[in-house]
Amino acid sequence: MSRIIVHLLPFLLPFLLYGLYLWNAKRSGKDGPEATPWFWLAVAGLVLVVLGFVIYGAFLEQNIGPYEPARFEDGRIVPGRIGQ
Repeated sequence: MSRIIVHLLPFLLPFLLYGLYLWNAKRSGKDGPEATPWFWLAVAGLVLVVLGFVIYGAFLEQNIGPYEPARFEDGRIVPGRIGQ
């Protein structure tokens, strides 16, 4: 569940900020916009998602090596891992 939230949050962030803007406009008695810019909110969310992928790929540690599958050893299961 946390992975879904972490991947979905950058996309939803522009929508959440726009919602806060509308809430603040109503609270202060100002008129909000007449139409919701759904397309531009979605584009901004997709840009944030792509930037997140680029940053993740550029700065986080990469585990490069052969995959060692899970195995049964001494009566218990040893989980799979990426070897060095």
